[in-house]
Amino acid sequence: MRILLVTWTDQLAAKLQILNPGLECCGIVVDEVEPAKKILEKIGLPNELLHPMYDLKECVRDFYYDYIICSEQAWDKSIFLEVQKYDVPKNKIVALNCLSYTDFWLERALRYYKEHATEFEMFATGISLTEKGLDITQFRRKLFNFGHSSQDLYYNFQTAKFALTCGGA
Repeated sequence: MRILLVTWTDQLAAKLQILNPGLECCGIVVDEVEPAKKILEKIGLPNELLHPMYDLKECVRDFYYDYIICSEQAWDKSIFLEVQKYDVPKNKIVALNCLSYTDFWLERALRYYKEHATEFEMFATGISLTEKGLDITQFRRKLFNFGHSSQDLYYNFQTAKFALTCGGA
């Protein structure tokens, strides 16, 4: 079975490890090609498979594949939506969202916040200092704490952006 893998570079190594070795990649589309080359070198795949995200339309149109695997975070559907823009039949697109514990925790927190956003007047994001060091009972206003150990700035920003669009805080 031939696949076209579309993913963010920072997730490439993890996603390649969980894919069935019997799958044949006709191409790998990533946001940053240079760092992805190092990942492919470690795994033993040729760099010729790599294509930048701005070539996605041509890859979808010109490559022979059985399926396109869109690999992203469970709460970020941007790759899947981008692939859909190129008239790919829905039965040819596979959304691969593998959750780590952090992803699982964050997805549950986001879902809860979305359902209860109007109950909160503030929210906090951050790393373990926010998660463990922020005593939400000491605030006069009701606060939702999104802090989580080892959470990077990208996820803090995405979480804050999401929370602001939910109508709370």
